[in-house]
Amino acid sequence: MEDIPVIGKDKLGRVIRDWSVKPWFGIDRKDIKWYPEINYEKCIGCGLCFLTCANRVVFDWDEEKKRPIVARPYNCVVACTTCKTLCPVDAIEFPKKEYIQNIIKEYKILAKIKEKLKEAGLI
Repeated sequence: MEDIPVIGKDKLGRVIRDWSVKPWFGIDRKDIKWYPEINYEKCIGCGLCFLTCANRVVFDWDEEKKRPIVARPYNCVVACTTCKTLCPVDAIEFPKKEYIQNIIKEYKILAKIKEKLKEAGLI
């Protein structure tokens, strides 16, 4: 993780790194529009998404409005939907899975994965 720059700490004191600088299988992370969006008409401000996204720290907390905000969208792990899965009121959305499946096909990601597995002696 030495190559992922630290850009600060969040309100809980967790280290925030700028994961947007790390390509995803050779694709600039900012070219992949995969990140959560919050529907504030549904959001109850429970904080589950804010607390559970501890590794990539995608969310910040708006103290005034008492709710999460997507502060670092490109820190989101490509294809992760943990915050959406955990949200008790379905207030978080992501692109449809076909979006990322098309990227996997277009950029031949499966071939790249297979090569990495071969290099590691796993297949």
